[in-house]
Amino acid sequence: MLKENLEQLFEFIAKNIPTEQIMQAKKDYQQTTGKIYEDDKSYNTRMALFLEGYLLDNYIPGTQSTILENIIEDNQHTWDPIHLETCQDITNNIQALFEIKKVRDNSVTVLNLFNEEEYEVDEENSKLVFIKKDIFQGRIVPHQGKWNFTGYFCFHPSKTKRYLKDEAKKIFLIQRTWQKELAGLEKDLSKKEKNSSKNSKYIEKIKIKIERTDIAAKKNKLISELLALEESGNQLSISSQEIANKITRFKVETIKLEGRMLVSKFINKLAYMNLKWERSRQIEISDIYKN
Repeated sequence: MLKENLEQLFEFIAKNIPTEQIMQAKKDYQQTTGKIYEDDKSYNTRMALFLEGYLLDNYIPGTQSTILENIIEDNQHTWDPIHLETCQDITNNIQALFEIKKVRDNSVTVLNLFNEEEYEVDEENSKLVFIKKDIFQGRIVPHQGKWNFTGYFCFHPSKTKRYLKDEAKKIFLIQRTWQKELAGLEKDLSKKEKNSSKNSKYIEKIKIKIERTDIAAKKNKLISELLALEESGNQLSISSQEIANKITRFKVETIKLEGRMLVSKFINKLAYMNLKWERSRQIEISDIYKN
C-alpha cells in the first residue's frame, strides 16, 4: 500500500514537475552517488532512491518545506483523503543505515545506526529480503500505527560492517551532542517557567494584601513591591519566550534540517561506494569503502 502511494507520487512529479527541474536534480544527486546507466544491475532501484530523495530530502528554496510537503499543500483539497493521509505519513520518514537484528515471518527488527534505536518494521517478504546482520540504506515510515519500509534499499557488503559502523558512530555522536544541547535549553526554560509561576503567586498575594490594608505607608510599600514583581515577571516572560524560540529554531534548523542533510550526504556517499563495488569486482573492497 505504502509503496503504491510512493509510485503514484513518482508518476505525479513526472507529469507535473518541469523536466529540466528533474534533470537538474538528478544531475546534482549523481554528483555524490555516481552516474547511473540503464545497464547497471541496480538501475531501477537507484532511480527510485533518487526520486525518494528528490521528494523527501530536497527543500523548496527559502522555506523549510520539502518537495513532498509542498506538493501536499498544493493538492490537499483535490487528492483522495486516504492518499493524502498516507503521503503525510511519508513526510515523517526516517532515512538511515539500518542493521537487521531479527527476522520474523512478517516483520523485522532493525537498528538505526545513527541513533542506536530499534524499530519493528512490517514486511511480508521479510525472510526473502533480509538476512540477520545485513546493513542497508533504507527508509521507514510510520503508517496506521506501524512502521513500514518504503521498499527501496541499498545493501552493503558484510565486509564493510566495521567501516559503516565507525562512520555511523560519528553521526550518532553529533546528534547526541545536539540532544544534550536541546535538553539544556529545555531545562533552562523549565526553570524560567517555574520562577515565573512563583512570581505570579507572589503578585496575587501582594494584591490581596494591598486590598486589605488601609495604612497608607504600608500600602505604598506593597505597591512598590508589586511593581518590582511585575517588572520581574515581564523580564521572566521575555526571557522564557526567547528560550522557547531558540528551542523551536534549534529543533527545526539543526536537529531536523541539518540532521537530515548530514544523514543524506553520508548515505549518498555510501551509495557511490556501493555502485563502484557493483561495477568493479577487481578492486579490494577496503579500497572502495574508505575516507
